[in-house]
Amino acid sequence: MAGDETRKDGNAEAKPGASENAGRTEMKDGAVLSSEKATVTDAENEPGVRVIEGREVPFTHPDKLFWPADGITKERLAQYYLRLWPRMKAHLADRPVTIKRYPRGLGAGGFYQRRVQEWFPPWVRTADLPMKEDPAQVVREAVIDHPATLVFLVNIGALEIHASLAHADAPDVPDLIIFDLDPPRDYVDAVRTTALNFRAMLADLGLAVFVKTTGSRGFHVTIPIRPRYAFDVIRPFARALAERMIARDPERLTLTPRKAERKGRILIDIWRNAYAQTAVAPYSTRARLHAPVARPLPWEALQTPDIHPRRYTLANAEEWLAEPCPWQDMRSLAVDLTAWAKDAPSDLAAFLLKAEETTQSARKDNS
Repeated sequence: MAGDETRKDGNAEAKPGASENAGRTEMKDGAVLSSEKATVTDAENEPGVRVIEGREVPFTHPDKLFWPADGITKERLAQYYLRLWPRMKAHLADRPVTIKRYPRGLGAGGFYQRRVQEWFPPWVRTADLPMKEDPAQVVREAVIDHPATLVFLVNIGALEIHASLAHADAPDVPDLIIFDLDPPRDYVDAVRTTALNFRAMLADLGLAVFVKTTGSRGFHVTIPIRPRYAFDVIRPFARALAERMIARDPERLTLTPRKAERKGRILIDIWRNAYAQTAVAPYSTRARLHAPVARPLPWEALQTPDIHPRRYTLANAEEWLAEPCPWQDMRSLAVDLTAWAKDAPSDLAAFLLKAEETTQSARKDNS
């Protein structure tokens, strides 16, 4: 998702608050979600500052409309994330993030931001990631390890949060494999049935499989893995899994990214399984009408055709938050691909066994 430079599509990047008045901190949005965990107070004698779990967070213009057509304010988004933090932290911990900012709200232009700026609060955790082309150069990215960081990012207009598939201390070694099921236009029910069929195939291979809405047009089919192999191994492995699925339904599925060449087929997108790439974080809102959410789902939710990737929104969050997080046991089910390869089909195991042989050879050379 993220490149080495900030991507823009309408607004120049700017330090927030430079032309803003001191914001009021009272909560006027009647639909605000309550916080379950984080302790939040206004800083004494400091308008526009909130104290969240001991950290002072700039927070101005709480009534600013981030989704104008839906009446959703900055305040409401901040309260949503404070409520969701207990669920989100397990999926954000130690992962560098890219954000999509709309400082003036949806409809006024937005841009992706990967690099931490000098005006970020000093308590925001950061990670220096070497650039693939030139490891001597690094990109400093934010890591969300505290609810205050989430609220700070909301304050600067982050309507989307995209997280790395790897951890900051080993950015080239993923612990997730993600397949983005992407229709050529908008969502169609064939995306749902493809997700179910893909899950069945992967489960038959002995892989744990999870799913979430993207909050956009499709679903993310996700395999948690123990971090051992680099992206250079994992992406070809992911491609081989996708090709197995496509072979079952070649008239409907493709690996061809260009929409003009898909001929109406659904893309199984494997391209985010790569260094410095990201995927929309679980429970992140999306910069689309009605503030849809990338919500982790139980597989049973896909059994009925009334499901939709944009069905779950910030506005109806109270309805689905009553249900437990279906991803809460994800890490305990992470697949040890080294052990898995011993009984796996030979064409799939080959990617991993070759990597193991290379690793063992390198260890001998260094011993």
